[in-house]
Amino acid sequence: SSGINAEYGRGVLTDISGVLKDGTEDGEDVAISQSVDAFKRLMESGIPTVLCTNESTYSTDQMAEKLRKIGFPVSPEKIISPVSVMKQLIKEEGYKPYFLVHKRVQEEFGESSSDPNTVIVGDAEDGFTYEAM
Repeated sequence: SSGINAEYGRGVLTDISGVLKDGTEDGEDVAISQSVDAFKRLMESGIPTVLCTNESTYSTDQMAEKLRKIGFPVSPEKIISPVSVMKQLIKEEGYKPYFLVHKRVQEEFGESSSDPNTVIVGDAEDGFTYEAM
């Protein structure tokens, strides 16, 4: 038995960083002890599962790839991130944004509007400058 009973669970929403993985001092991701096996059992249980993160420097595609590299069988559709939420809001609300975001996710959003009505600020790192604003 996997120890997980789908009869009692309607769904699982779990964080990624600090729950499934940690980062090392050199910037590499490592799976937390036994988290890969626990995650696989959860997936096999049939309980709907969604991963969430406040990581704004990676798209959901990039985050899924990072997780797959350390053993988690996950697709981008199973991840909720600031990037995925903002993309949805931009589409639903018809925003014309100016982006101050990390260079890794800029492509995910596309180019800033030439006539913006919204500013999207993420972890722009070196791109967060007076000139950019």
